[in-house]
Amino acid sequence: MIRKISLLCCLAAVVAVLASWGLADGGLSARAATTVPPSLYAEAAVLIEQSSGKVLYKQNMDQQLYPASTTKIMTALLVLENLPLDEKITLPDDFYNVGETGLALKPGATQTVEELLMALMLRSANDAAQALAIGVAGSEQAFVQMMNDKAAELGLQHTHFTNPHGLHNAEHYSSAHDLAVIAREALDNEEFRRIITTEKFKIEKLNGEEDFTVYNRNGLLKQYSSADGVKTGYTRQAGNCFVGSATEDGMQLIAVVLNSTEIYDDAQALLEWGFDNFRPSLILEANSVKASVPVLNGGRDDVEVLSEKPLYLISEDGEQVNLTETLDLPSSVNAPVHRGEVIGSITYADDNGNTYSTNLLAAKDVGKYSLRLVVRQAFQGVWQVFVVPFT
Repeated sequence: MIRKISLLCCLAAVVAVLASWGLADGGLSARAATTVPPSLYAEAAVLIEQSSGKVLYKQNMDQQLYPASTTKIMTALLVLENLPLDEKITLPDDFYNVGETGLALKPGATQTVEELLMALMLRSANDAAQALAIGVAGSEQAFVQMMNDKAAELGLQHTHFTNPHGLHNAEHYSSAHDLAVIAREALDNEEFRRIITTEKFKIEKLNGEEDFTVYNRNGLLKQYSSADGVKTGYTRQAGNCFVGSATEDGMQLIAVVLNSTEIYDDAQALLEWGFDNFRPSLILEANSVKASVPVLNGGRDDVEVLSEKPLYLISEDGEQVNLTETLDLPSSVNAPVHRGEVIGSITYADDNGNTYSTNLLAAKDVGKYSLRLVVRQAFQGVWQVFVVPFT
């Protein structure tokens, strides 16, 4: 009897270990899936899927809080939309360095946009934010107006900026969901994605003197193998804040935690929970022909339009989702039309208002109508019919 009890205890222990590995039910997983959302230290948090913006988890996601240096995501987004990376920015003689974390930039210093962006996102340099704002808009005040204009363009209702760096101001605030929307927009930019995953970067001749290396302070990149962004933040008033992202099996999730004592653990718990409980399923392949649009005054009567990117539906395991397709296309376009030109868009919407969209692009060039074009097209048609089959 004692031997049987011992054997049963050993068997139970083995099953418990296998379950923790995800093997007890025949599956192979690095972690056991759970449908229960994690308990967080954060005052506010949100988890969204990057391609659609679908909210997968929310906790006080619209509460207005201080964002600290997560502000710099908006700063970087506007810089990348307005300046080339190799452009040089020279600080004016009356430049006032706001201080705290930075590069100790001095009046008259000249650095490239790329160097300043690396310092902004890796080291969280406040003076780099100031320099970039001046480079884009001529002054910090003018740049702040651009930040608020962009927030309005993105539909953000709980965000107001007073500076490009995030140092405390009572009128400088955002929310977990608004920050996720900003990060989602920024992550569409290839250069932004490259910058935030860079481990270290050398700034040449800082202030015209010695080289200086900045290191990435995002601890999630080292803690969590799937992580690929985004930005930390801290002020005494805001507490510790973090916008994190990770990608698994082609699905990228964005987690935002505000005023948390454990930003990386909170973010990783949210991201892993999202990957465990939600799945992407293909709605539309890239380069799919969706329609034809009439071409006026062209060498062809119409042009086919193709989907720019693949679209994926994000849903919980076993969830049934109904989608409605909407094409946004003009009744016609004027020649000339260039291959790859944006003609319209296609959107799929579910019953909860989540949308999945991509541009529709011209499949080929369509030149303006001319006798020369007609002759050339006729010759090409004859060539295809009578010559190509024999070559």
